[in-house]
Amino acid sequence: MLNIGVTSRAFNGLTISDTAKRMAAGGFRCTELCFVHEDLPGWTYNGIGPLDGITPERVKAAANEFASRGVAVTSLGIFTDLRNPDDAVRDRVIEYAKRYVEFAAEAGIPYLASECGFTPGRRGVNTDTYESDYQRIKDTIREVCLIAEESGVHLALEACVLDIIPSPRRLKTLIEELEEESHVRLGAMLDPANFLANSDEEGMFYYLKHDIAYLHGKDRKINAAYGVNIGEGDIDWIKFMSCYIRYADKKPFILEYCNKDNCLEIKKRAEDYYDAAFQNLISRIN
Repeated sequence: MLNIGVTSRAFNGLTISDTAKRMAAGGFRCTELCFVHEDLPGWTYNGIGPLDGITPERVKAAANEFASRGVAVTSLGIFTDLRNPDDAVRDRVIEYAKRYVEFAAEAGIPYLASECGFTPGRRGVNTDTYESDYQRIKDTIREVCLIAEESGVHLALEACVLDIIPSPRRLKTLIEELEEESHVRLGAMLDPANFLANSDEEGMFYYLKHDIAYLHGKDRKINAAYGVNIGEGDIDWIKFMSCYIRYADKKPFILEYCNKDNCLEIKKRAEDYYDAAFQNLISRIN
């Protein structure tokens, strides 16, 4: 059975209680919690959102609400800019991450999740800043990982072909460098749509199979900038799910880009791909 979840952003604007009820009723088993809810707002993509009134106790109460309905909170989604070149902004990002670590630790949430971050209008690999951007993100991640690990929390990085860590191999290199140089353990949050333009389904797992914290479930046309729902892009999902079963089975597979109105339809697609892949693997054994 696919360990399927859905990001809480799919229920943007609803209360935590209503979101947890809907997830449980839909058969979702896990979630990635972001502060996008009526009673827990403040999340800002690729930036630093307001945390006024958000306390570790409130986040713990939210996590307990999900858990009481059988939905595990796999991660707390910060999704900030970890490679910002401005020293003052970087300091603010570190402090912001510290607050998120406090929230996750108090709530018993194992992962803090983020993308690499980017400068609006200059997203992607820019040759004039590539080397400094890479060193900057590595230094920032090292500091966040050290802070997080002291509290029993781990950072999971979602890399993307559009960002400074553009491939599974580069993410693996970053993970290895951090472990060798600083003895910190960065996890990979694998989103297949983010790597489709430079890696096939098997290649993603070749590099990252030992480092996956959890996965995002979304699709993408191979030459598109934006993702789509599972089954609407160019990913070979049966091939992907075959690799998932072999290398990451039971790791949380959390749907992204769907919403409260279509999440059950997208969930069914993902489960059907998983079941088809499983039957294919069984038939080979027999």
